[in-house]
Amino acid sequence: MYLPVPYHVAVVAVYACILTICILALVFGLRARVYVKREKVTALPRGFSPLDVQRIFIGKTYPRRLTRALIVHWAQQGYIRVTYIKGCRVKLTCRRIPPEHNGEKAVFFDRGTYVRERDLFKKVFKRQGAEITVNINRPLIRRKEAKAINDSYAVREDEGVYSSKHYKLKVLTFILSVAPFFICGIYLTAASAYPAIIFSFMMFMGMFVFRFLHEIPFWFRLLWSTGWVAPAIILTIVSFNSVFDPWLLGYNAVGALFIGSFILVRFVDYREKNNLSEYSDLVNFKKYLLFSRAKNLKDIDYYAVLPYLYAFNIKFLVKHKFEEKSLPSWFVCEGKRGSLL
Repeated sequence: MYLPVPYHVAVVAVYACILTICILALVFGLRARVYVKREKVTALPRGFSPLDVQRIFIGKTYPRRLTRALIVHWAQQGYIRVTYIKGCRVKLTCRRIPPEHNGEKAVFFDRGTYVRERDLFKKVFKRQGAEITVNINRPLIRRKEAKAINDSYAVREDEGVYSSKHYKLKVLTFILSVAPFFICGIYLTAASAYPAIIFSFMMFMGMFVFRFLHEIPFWFRLLWSTGWVAPAIILTIVSFNSVFDPWLLGYNAVGALFIGSFILVRFVDYREKNNLSEYSDLVNFKKYLLFSRAKNLKDIDYYAVLPYLYAFNIKFLVKHKFEEKSLPSWFVCEGKRGSLL
């Protein structure tokens, strides 16, 4: 059944949502680019941690994602010694515990990140001289332990990086991304003899769990959410194929759902201006590593920048630019040295 007036109202509403999402992504994406200084950055401050990279880029640290980066960073700082065993397994030996943040020997960029990182280190190594064997492809710490460390602090990690306006914009963009699906569900319900709006609630339940309930393991969350989202999308598309739909509302609603909530929402980035300087330095340093010729990187210590190559996820792109040097003093191996370096 085709209802001209409700259909064209739905067309206007759906395309208005899509246009608003695109405008938000363009305006705030350009804002971030405008405030990024165009200058050459060839090094990061002493004591800069891979966790600082995460905090500045996304406002929160996820140490479970940075196993390789943290191992190399701690080794470079003299905290641990790494012994290659086999495959992706290495033995980590604690040489010394990182000093208190208010001690004379403490070297760090951001005090809050350093304090959390020190607690993380102490959770992994109970005492000096402790040895553990780890797989460099797996997290150093369990999810609950990482969450307990962050929850023990009253100050949020994103303080000074993002304002409340940033999160309001993110929520608004997500709502605008799922709104076309609900609009389509309302129209189908009005034009058909069955309550198609239930498809929208199925989709929202799956998307909400996948996007916001991060305490649930990823693969379980993905499979569970797919079980709700996939049927909702298929039923919506099939329903619109059976009615007159010259503006392709069903397909555009699905496109807005995925492109808006997973891609365009990333450009809606409203960070404080005093943090844009740090953000600029990271962006420019990453560009320097990615686009410099090998001859311009020959004087840079590969092992000193390796933690950041892992944090930026660009090691496989730039490793060949650095000269092969002797193994660092903190790395022990016999013959093969594995994939950590």
